[in-house]
Amino acid sequence: MLNELISRFLRQSTAPEHAKLGKKGEEKACAYLKQHNYTILERNWKSHPYEIDIICKDKTNNELVFVEVKTRLDSDKVRSFEAFTPQKQRNIIKGAKKYLAEKNCWDEPCRFDFICINGDTLNVEHFSNVIIQ
Repeated sequence: MLNELISRFLRQSTAPEHAKLGKKGEEKACAYLKQHNYTILERNWKSHPYEIDIICKDKTNNELVFVEVKTRLDSDKVRSFEAFTPQKQRNIIKGAKKYLAEKNCWDEPCRFDFICINGDTLNVEHFSNVIIQ
């Protein structure tokens, strides 16, 4: 147990700054989603070669939501959107299909959202239904 804690601490303290910023942004996004009537189901869900930052349930309309989070230190949200490339969108769609197959939940309504976390204050901007399938 102690070795595991030490190992985790060393990984966190030596992680690149952008990775720490990304983790902070995802934590902020999860807190935001919880405050806005979402239930977090998965964080950093992976099924090689795909990864989805957050998978949650919108309790307002009972939709399954696949969320991409981009965190940037400055307030230039254009840079966040530029990082959400068509290739990244295709990968999220493929990952979502894999998730739906693994969980056998094809009948659930779902959508794709994008959350920008910007600036030193980590301001949250939430865009719903950004990929139309």
